[in-house]
Amino acid sequence: RPTLFPLVTGLLRDGPEPLRAALATVLAASDSRTSGGRTFDSGASGTPRAELLDFLLAREQEPSVLVAVLHAAASETGPADDVRALVHRTGLLLGRTPEGATRFDRALVDLGRHVPGFATRMTRWLADTPDEWAAVVGPGTRRTLENLGGARVPA
Repeated sequence: RPTLFPLVTGLLRDGPEPLRAALATVLAASDSRTSGGRTFDSGASGTPRAELLDFLLAREQEPSVLVAVLHAAASETGPADDVRALVHRTGLLLGRTPEGATRFDRALVDLGRHVPGFATRMTRWLADTPDEWAAVVGPGTRRTLENLGGARVPA
C-alpha cells in the first residue's frame, strides 16, 4: 500500500485520459472474487479500491472517464444501494456540464439496452426516489428506460 497508493493516485491525477478511464473501470468494478472456495471482498468503503475511487471521483472532470465509471457500476451485481449511489453520484458529476449530462443520458439508455436487468433496476430507482433523480435523468431518458424496463415511472 505505501508504494501502490501514491503510484495510482499520481496516475489518476496526471495520467492521460484513456489510462484514467481504464483505471476508473477497474476501481468501479466490484472486487468480490472467489478463489479456492473463499470469497475476498474489498469493495467495502475504506478499502484501497474504494479510497482510490473516491480520489478519482473527487477530481475527475472528463466525461469519458466518468462514463467508464458508470459502465462498470451498471454491470455490477453487488449491493443495490451501493450501485445506485455510484450511478447517481456519477450522474451528478456528469451533470455539471451540458455535454456531460447528455453523455449520462445516452449512457443510461445504452446500458438499459445492453446490460441485462439494468433498465428495470434503473426504473425502480427512479420510482422509489423520483426527486433524487429528477435533476440527473432527462425526461426522454426516463421514458426510454421505462419502455426498456417494462415499467411506468411516475413523473
